[in-house]
Amino acid sequence: MDLEQYIAFRGRKEEQYTSLPSVTWKKKTAKAEIEELFSESQEDFLSPSSTGNLPAAVAVAEGSTSENVPPRRKRLEPADRHKRFEELYQKLLPHLNSDVKERRKLRPIRYTVWTHLVDLAQNEEELQRVVDLAPKWKDVHRSVKDKGGLEKQWGELIVRQAESLGCPQVALEMFSNHAKYQIPLSLPAARHLLHSLHQTNPLQDVMTAVALYGVYNLKPVSNDLVSLGLVCRALSNQIYPLQKPPAPKSEPVNSSSAVEESAGEASSESTQKRNRNLKPTKQVFEALIQSLQSLLSSTNPESYTLSSHARTRNLTPEFAVRQKNAGKGLAAREKEKTWLKWCLERIEKNLKMTEGEGKVEWLRQWRHAAGHVKSQSATTVASTA
Repeated sequence: MDLEQYIAFRGRKEEQYTSLPSVTWKKKTAKAEIEELFSESQEDFLSPSSTGNLPAAVAVAEGSTSENVPPRRKRLEPADRHKRFEELYQKLLPHLNSDVKERRKLRPIRYTVWTHLVDLAQNEEELQRVVDLAPKWKDVHRSVKDKGGLEKQWGELIVRQAESLGCPQVALEMFSNHAKYQIPLSLPAARHLLHSLHQTNPLQDVMTAVALYGVYNLKPVSNDLVSLGLVCRALSNQIYPLQKPPAPKSEPVNSSSAVEESAGEASSESTQKRNRNLKPTKQVFEALIQSLQSLLSSTNPESYTLSSHARTRNLTPEFAVRQKNAGKGLAAREKEKTWLKWCLERIEKNLKMTEGEGKVEWLRQWRHAAGHVKSQSATTVASTA
C-alpha cells in the first residue's frame, strides 16, 4: 500500500489569484475604522497590484521606513473585540442579498472587511460564522471579474487563525469542499494546515489534508520536503506513540498469579490487534521514509539551516525590518524550517528504536549538515563545562 491509496479524489486548479491590500496607517476610533470599510472609495479593493502576503491589518508598502510605520496598536479587550466583530458581521450581511437592486442601494464595501472579521474572531464559532458567509459572497459576485476576491492570501489567514484558536478542522472542512467555498489553497497554506493537524488531530484528518494537494494541483507531498516531514511525523506519532512515564510505585498488593496471567494475556491480545490495525499505516510510513531519504539526498541541507535570529527578535529590533521580512515571506520560511527540524528529530528517534542507529545515519548526517544537530565535540565540551 502506498500514499496514493489514501487519496481518492482530485479537483481542479483555481486560476485567478489576487493579493490583500496595504492600508494607510492612522489613528482612528473603532467606529471610524468600521465606517471606513463601508465607504465610497474603492482604492483598497483586493487586486493583483496590492501588497503580497500580508493581511491588510499589517501590510506595509515596500518603501516603508520607520517614520511612516505605525506603532503597534493596543490589543482590544475580548468584550470590545466581540462587539466590533458583531458590528462588522451585521454590516456585511446586507451585501450578501441576492437581489442586485437592493445591493446597489448600499454603500460599497471594501474587501478588507473579510480580513478584519477573521482577525477579530476569538473562537471556533465566530471563525466558522465568517467562513460560512464566503459561499454567499462568492455567489453574489460570480459575474465580477475577480469573483469577489477571497483568494489564496485569505485562505492562508484562515489557516493561521484556525490553528491559533485550536480549531484547524474549520480550515480543513473549508478547503475540503472547494465546490462550495471556492477558496484556493496555496502551498504555504497547505503546509500550515498539515502542521496544525499532524500532532493532535486524527490521522484521517492529516490524510485528508494530503489529498488536497491533488485537488488544488499543488506539488505532490512526496516532492515537498516540509510537507513530507510533517506527514511522516504524523504517521510516526501513530505508530510510535509517546510513552507515558511509569506511575509511582505504591504499596505492594497481594494478587493471585491467575489474575496476573489473565492480565498479561489481555495485554498481548490488545497489542496484536493494534499491530494488525497499524499494518497499512506502517506500509505507507515505510514508503514515505524511502521518499524522504531520496528527497534529502537531492536537497542542499544549508537551504534549511535556521537563521541566527529565527527564535529571537533582539537581532532585528526594528518593527519596519520585521514587517519587511514578513512581507517577503521570510518569517514564514523560517517557521517552516523549524517545523522540519523538529519533525526530522522525532522521526530519527523513532526509527532508531526499531531499525538501529546504523539504519538512520543518512538522516542524522543531513540534519547535522543543516545545523539541526550539535556536533559531538560541542556536546562533549558543554557536558564537561
